[in-house]
Amino acid sequence: IIFLIGCRTPDYLNQKAPKSKPIIFAPNVISVVGRFEHGISFSPDNQEVVFGILSNNDLSGQIYHSEKIKNKWSEPIPFEPLKNQNVYLPYFTPDGRSLLYAYSEDKEDNSNTNIGILIKANGHWEKSKPLSEQINSRFREGNVSMTLDRTIYFSSNRGCEGKDNCHQADLYFSKKSEDGYQEVHPILELNSVKDEESVFVSPNEDYIIFCNYTGDETGTDLYISYKTFNKNWTQPILIDSAINSKDWDRRPYVTFDNRFLFFTRLKIDQDGLKESDIYWVNTSKLFKPFEYKPVKPIVARKKLKFEIDFSKVFFKDIDSDKLKYEIIDNQYDWLKFDPNKLKISGKPIKVGTFEVTISAKDKHGNRSNGTITFTVVD
Repeated sequence: IIFLIGCRTPDYLNQKAPKSKPIIFAPNVISVVGRFEHGISFSPDNQEVVFGILSNNDLSGQIYHSEKIKNKWSEPIPFEPLKNQNVYLPYFTPDGRSLLYAYSEDKEDNSNTNIGILIKANGHWEKSKPLSEQINSRFREGNVSMTLDRTIYFSSNRGCEGKDNCHQADLYFSKKSEDGYQEVHPILELNSVKDEESVFVSPNEDYIIFCNYTGDETGTDLYISYKTFNKNWTQPILIDSAINSKDWDRRPYVTFDNRFLFFTRLKIDQDGLKESDIYWVNTSKLFKPFEYKPVKPIVARKKLKFEIDFSKVFFKDIDSDKLKYEIIDNQYDWLKFDPNKLKISGKPIKVGTFEVTISAKDKHGNRSNGTITFTVVD
C-alpha cells in the first residue's frame, strides 16, 4: 500500500497542498469556525478520513467520517460504528484493518479515557472493544498510534499512582505477542517531568512525534525524536518554529508517504478553549538529518598518513536519500575531508585528542552536526 501511494499524489479532500507554513485544513468542511476539531487520520489507501470533534459545552467527543466514493468525498458525518458514544482521537492502523480511538464511559468526567479498537472484516466494521487491561488502566490513557508490526504507542498518566494532585502524562509502548498486549514499558529516553502526550509513531518506527508543555506563553509544542541503529530514541528536538506557534499545537499525524504533517492547533485563554482547528503543512521543515550511527573514535599515529571511509550511516534523513557533508571550522591543517568520496585523511603532526564537527545538510536546507574524535599516539 505504501509503495502504491508513493507512485501517485494522494487526494486530501481536493485541497491545495500547503507549503512550509501551516494552513487550516479543509476550511468549512473539516475545520469549521466555532467548532472544536481535534485529531485526524487518513486510511492507508487514502480513501477514508476520520477526525474528532469536541462539544463546546462539556468537551465530550464525537468522531466524524468521510470517504471517497466515485472520486468524490462524501460530506463528513458522525462515524456510524461509534455513534452516540463519547469518543476521541481516531487513528487508522497502518494495515488499514483497524481503527484505534480513545473513549470515556464516565459522563461526568471526560478526562478519564481508555483506548478502544474497531476491526474491519469483509468491508464491515465489527463491534468495538477495549484494548487489554495491561494497556487500559484506572488512569487516563490518551491517544494511540501503531507500527507495521502492531507495536502500540500511547500516552498515560499511570505514573501518577501514589502521588497527590498529579496529572502528568508520559509515553508508553507495548509490543504484540502471541498472547496479545501483555507488557507495557515507559519510553525512558522521551519521558520527563513535563507532560508528554499526543504521540504519533511512524509505521516503520523510525521516528516519533509528540507534544510537550513548554510554558504558559506557548502552551504545548511538537517535538520529534528518531530511532538510531541501536534502537534507542534520540534526544527530542523541538520542531521548527515555522510549524510550532504560540498557541497549543497537539495531535500530530503524518501521512503514509511522509509528505504532510497534520496537527491540531488550539487557541486557549484565561476563560478556556476558544477555537480548535486542524492544520496541515508539508514536511520540508519537519525532518532533519540525525546522527544514526556515530563514527567510532579513530586512532592515528603521529607523522604517519591515515585514511578512513566516512560512514554512510553516520547520518540519516527520513525524506532525503542524499545528504551534503562538510567539516565545520576545520582547525587542523593536517586533516582533509573529501565530501564526495566520504573519506577523511591526514598526517597528524602532534600527539593528542582532537574533535572535528561534521555537518550534514538535506535537500531542504535542514542541517545537523555530529562529532568525530581522533586520538593521535606516538
